[in-house]
Amino acid sequence: MSTPENAILLAAFGSRLPGAEAALTHMSGLTRARYPEFRVETTLTSGTVRRHKGRTGGDASSPADVLRGLAAEGVKRLAVQSLHVIPGDEFRNLERLVNELREARVFERIELGRPLLGCAEDVRLVARTLLDLLPERGAGEAVLLMGHGTKGRANGVYRDLAEELRVLDPGVLIGALEAEPGLSDKVDELRVLGAETVHLMPLLFARGVHVERDMAGANDRSWLAGLTRAGFACHTHERGAGERPELAGIWLSHLDEAVARLLA
Repeated sequence: MSTPENAILLAAFGSRLPGAEAALTHMSGLTRARYPEFRVETTLTSGTVRRHKGRTGGDASSPADVLRGLAAEGVKRLAVQSLHVIPGDEFRNLERLVNELREARVFERIELGRPLLGCAEDVRLVARTLLDLLPERGAGEAVLLMGHGTKGRANGVYRDLAEELRVLDPGVLIGALEAEPGLSDKVDELRVLGAETVHLMPLLFARGVHVERDMAGANDRSWLAGLTRAGFACHTHERGAGERPELAGIWLSHLDEAVARLLA
């Protein structure tokens, strides 16, 4: 069978944990069902994850390798869908690569779909969607979402989302693992709210190392441990955003826009 001329490439950060593949598998299945006439492939944008997979016998191909391979196999029109949460460094690197290939005319057409929180409208939509995914809570219970965090302006997306959530439900907070506001700020906010119990949830694509170790891990540096030391009772909810159909649907809507541009 010849290679379809139209293809979709799903680009996720990736994870070293085998269980984290559930999110990408979920997104791949949804994409194939939505676009059965397209070839659908995946790639990982994290060099650290790819090197780990290479050492353990997995596929260590970079996004550039995969893209050029698709071109060599006859793909002419390609939609690249980012499965990142925010437009941080990983997304910007992918964006630069797509632009380089467009300028070099490697494909007849190539389009890039924005990440989950790619614009102000996305922030509002994600905030409303998250409210439908939260566990039932009683008096004295709050929700703390853990985002990854990044350097530079893109980190402001978390603040924008926090503001939207505050308006919709003051008992829902979001902090960043590797940026500000971090856990200590969120502990202060939880105390001001009068929370006694915290539902801890990730705002990360997959249930990878950050979820299993940094959010819900048994080590004394995890957010679970920090909240417990601060006197809160905690419940962890570990599904990645890519495993949740409601959030997956937002990524797919961004893909729909990219495909529409591709075929225009």
